[in-house]
Amino acid sequence: MRSRYALAAAGLAVAALTTLATPASATAAPAASTLGPAATVIGIEFVDANYQGATYTVTGGTCTATTSDVDFYVNSMPGGWNDVVSSFHSYANCYTKLYENSNRNGSTYGFVGDSSYVGNAMNDRASSIEWS
Repeated sequence: MRSRYALAAAGLAVAALTTLATPASATAAPAASTLGPAATVIGIEFVDANYQGATYTVTGGTCTATTSDVDFYVNSMPGGWNDVVSSFHSYANCYTKLYENSNRNGSTYGFVGDSSYVGNAMNDRASSIEWS
């Protein structure tokens, strides 16, 4: 019984660090209702530089591979993830852009495919994200 409980607790911890990004074309509906559970990983954010430390995995779909439009976004980082990102990987033809403030406002870093360090100006300051 203890091993089942430990696995269930581990599953909840992983689920808490995974979210669905809102498509840029979506209305105000919750992201989970617009994308479904089989969505593709579009980005992994890391607490530390060089892709180290805790991760925040974001799922969406495939990006258009052009930075002239916004395919997905997170307007407000989930609990525990505001102002902690130091590096990230992008997937599914996406490029990532970090914003200093929520609702995609303030200073920015990106659009970049991968970043082993977001630089001193943006380190531990991201409050929202776009993928294009």
